[in-house]
Order: sequence, then structure tokens, then C-alpha cells
Amino acid sequence: MKILIYGAGIVGCTYGWQLSEAGCDITVLVRPGKKESIKQEGITINYSDFRSGTKIVKEIVFRPKVIDYLSADNNFEYIIVTTNNLHLTEILLILKESAGQAHILFFQNMWIDDFYEIEKYLSPNQYFFGFPFMAGGGKENNVIHNAISGLKYSHTPLGEIDGAITPRVQKISDALEKANLKPMLYKQIKIWLITHYAVAAGLSAGIIMAGSGKAFSSDTKILRHTFKAIREGLEVCSTIGIDSKSEKSNKLYYLPLFIGTTIAKKVYSNEALCLMFDGHTQHAPDEMQKMLNDIIDCARNNNIQTPYLSDLSGKIKK
Repeated sequence: MKILIYGAGIVGCTYGWQLSEAGCDITVLVRPGKKESIKQEGITINYSDFRSGTKIVKEIVFRPKVIDYLSADNNFEYIIVTTNNLHLTEILLILKESAGQAHILFFQNMWIDDFYEIEKYLSPNQYFFGFPFMAGGGKENNVIHNAISGLKYSHTPLGEIDGAITPRVQKISDALEKANLKPMLYKQIKIWLITHYAVAAGLSAGIIMAGSGKAFSSDTKILRHTFKAIREGLEVCSTIGIDSKSEKSNKLYYLPLFIGTTIAKKVYSNEALCLMFDGHTQHAPDEMQKMLNDIIDCARNNNIQTPYLSDLSGKIKK
């Protein structure tokens, strides 16, 4: 299976490396000027893998094929878009002209407006959705530092917008299964992605305010504040027609605060999650701020008050 990873970021390289280990033919699309150095030096990945039940720490040099230009006559079966949410329109302009016959898998944070934006440039038969929920981290001195979660509920969501289990979804699911990245097929992937956006925005802001994932998991005051902010985001989702309560992963945030925060302390103190949280909040603060702004703006347009989200947004700007 020939796969193009669109972007040499933390998630793209981690999933690309794991898929290559599972036998896929991986190429990475990089920014102009990066191609030769990556071809010569490869991509160094320092990782902590928790999937076996014990922490395994290793460093590898990932050496995929590398291109800096996507041609419309490409022969990729899949293009997996792993860049952050800030660059979606720029990417869509390229994909509109150059995706060819490839199936496009958007592997990003997605808000309601992003689905409408994609529809402007691509036809529905060209793309489907997923999320790299298994791995995350940061980058330092050209070395990727990441964690691959071993938690029971960690997985890789996948799905068509209409919920169909199509051959293209099943095929990439099989590849991810072989790579031990725990794919899970969703009939309501749009609901999962939009409500995850709301949860991740509040959660990331809380972690930034606390200073680290570990500090966040033990700070009852910030946890309570964050839960209230997440509830505001989920209310916005419900108002725009996204049934946040139908997604079982959101149930934690609807529990009474003293119960929810007690559970959250245990869940969020997990070492793999803390490594993922810290890497992402340190590596992508601009994306985190955009996500908060998207939800607050949507709330304002629908006459919904968001005092806790607005407070978090103001504090992390400082």
C-alpha cells in the first residue's frame, strides 16, 4: 500500500513509521528546503511505547521516501493529512489540484467550519476522517519526542462522514491494526471529531494553565475550572446540532464535578498521557489558541455565554 504522509510533524512521522514497520510503502511530503536534509539524515524519533504494558524507551531513525512537491499524476493510494488545524485551507488548495486518485484521510483536529471548508474544495468521494489518538508529543532540536499510549481506551478513530464501512476505510483500518495502532470504525465520526475538538480545547488550556500534564492531574481547582469550560464547549456543540451526549467518551464531563474530577485525576496522571499532553501543548500553542477562539466565536454567534472558556483563553494568552 502506497501512502503519502502530508507533513513531517510528530504525529505524521510516528504513524508513518509505524505503518512502514507494518509493511506499507511510506512517503513524506515536506516543506521546500527540508527534502535533502531529511533524505540524508532521516528523522530521529525518541519514543516511549506503553503498548506492551511496560514502558519501552528507544530511539530510531525513520528513513521514508521524501518529496517536496505533490503531482496530480501521483500513484499514492492514500494521502494522510497530519498537519495541524492552522493550515487546512492552504492544504486544500494543493489537494484540489494534486490529490489525483488518492483517498484523502484527514487526521487533524476538526471544528464544524472545517467540514464546510473541505466541501468547497473536494468532492465527498475523495476523503474521509480519522484522528491520531494513540500518539503524541513534541519536537526539540530536530528530534521528535513522543509517546504511544497503551491505555485501554486509546485507539485510532476512523470513519466515513455517512457512517458507511467502505473498502477504503476497511483497508486502512487493516493496515493500522497490523501496526498495532488500534483502529476503531465510527458511524458518527463527525460527532466524535467536533466534540473532541471542544474537549481538547478546554483540556489543553487547563494543562497550559497548570504548567504540565502532571501538575494538571493533581490540581483540583484547575480541573474543576477546566471541566466547566469543557461543558461550555459541549453545549456549543449541542446548539449547532452535534449531539455531544451520544458520544460515550464525553460522559466523564457530565458527571457531578466531585466524581468527574476524581476520575480525571487518575486518568490524566497516566505517564503516557502526560507526555502526550506536554508535547502537544508546548509544540502547538497557536493551534490551541485557535481552537479556543473557534468555540468562543461560535458560542457568541449563538448567544451562548462561555465565561470559563474565555477565562482560560485570556490566561493562556498571557
